[in-house]
Amino acid sequence: MRSKIYYFSGTGNSLAVSRKLAAGLSAKGSIVSLAQYENQETVDVDTDVLGIVFPVYFMTIPDVVASFVKKLNFMKDPYIFAVATCNGAPGHSLFTLSKCLNKKGKTLSSGFALDMPGNAIVTPPEIEEERLKKSETVIPEISRLINEQLKNHLEGADSLSAHFKSRVISTLGKNIMFQQTRFTTANECVGCGICKRVCPVKNIEIVEGRPVWQDHCSQCLACFHWCPVKAVSVGKTFSQRHQYHHPEISVRDM
Repeated sequence: MRSKIYYFSGTGNSLAVSRKLAAGLSAKGSIVSLAQYENQETVDVDTDVLGIVFPVYFMTIPDVVASFVKKLNFMKDPYIFAVATCNGAPGHSLFTLSKCLNKKGKTLSSGFALDMPGNAIVTPPEIEEERLKKSETVIPEISRLINEQLKNHLEGADSLSAHFKSRVISTLGKNIMFQQTRFTTANECVGCGICKRVCPVKNIEIVEGRPVWQDHCSQCLACFHWCPVKAVSVGKTFSQRHQYHHPEISVRDM
């Protein structure tokens, strides 16, 4: 049996989780960034175990993940699992992913929510440390359940109120908090280009030594969290937000 895990990551959480999940799977395979398929029309799936690992944005799945699932062309009928890394609130993300897969004629057999440090809402340092430590025991357990091919297991909320709350938060976030004009750089910017390198959807161009954000931001905030001189700003909302990226992930990994 072979496995493949597709991940989407801005802070490195989902990448780190994917690596550790893959190490614990009996069906060996590979992990791949799903963002690299953004400009492809179809993605062939020819594996026995398929995983999708992603962060929760606005209590649901990122748009780039939903778009990726629509492109899947299944050559086999794999066991499908997902892990949603979240800042304590998975919302209806796994149920939304399940519905996306249902439209492809497939079933999300198991979906797990994993609390990790957040990318937007402030997570106190002591909670960040606690979550990272706890993940070291939770991830192997998730791998064990996947090896047993657990079915009919989705974590989170599938209520009308959860869907409505996410719709409201998502609209505010995308149209107000993450507008293109809110991304700026301070005088400390040294033009190193790391923000461009870590952007998973290639939304940043370097013009005259300074980053310029385009019109297809994925709200991952990688540019903010990975800037080595803390020069990236995302409006007043994030003025007090400290940087975070997974301690085991490097810029090169991203």
